[in-house]
Amino acid sequence: MEQITNNMQKYLNYREQVGRLKKALSNQFYLESIFIEYAIMEDRLESILRHSGKWNPKPNQFVSIDAKRKKVAKLAEEKRSLAHKYFSAELTNDIEQWTFSRNQLIHALMKNSIHTEDLSAFALEGEKIVKLLCNKTTLYNRALERIANNKETNNG
Repeated sequence: MEQITNNMQKYLNYREQVGRLKKALSNQFYLESIFIEYAIMEDRLESILRHSGKWNPKPNQFVSIDAKRKKVAKLAEEKRSLAHKYFSAELTNDIEQWTFSRNQLIHALMKNSIHTEDLSAFALEGEKIVKLLCNKTTLYNRALERIANNKETNNG
């Protein structure tokens, strides 16, 4: 396992993981789907924070998905912010609920009777959230890049 160091590697890895997610869902590997969905949500939340200039953890510091979600939700609270346009309270609440339920599910896996239908519904709900979050993240990050490019052009 090697660290991703550039945007092309990031893109190729992201494409690979989305492909794995599609295969896992179509083959009814719902636990694998849930695992990948969680990882994608965490990555997209971090991407939002990086592009916003709000990502500054200490080296090797673990930052939970919930802490990332809270920071994105806080960014989006201000009505005049660009983040407000892309990340609704409903979306960040859906992420919070889904990740909370995911944690409960994982910790209860060997203690409760969990059926394939339950996993299927949960994985499909996660897929829906992932698609929306990915779409909004892409649009937001591109908008921030356009703003930065316009500032450079106007100052240059």
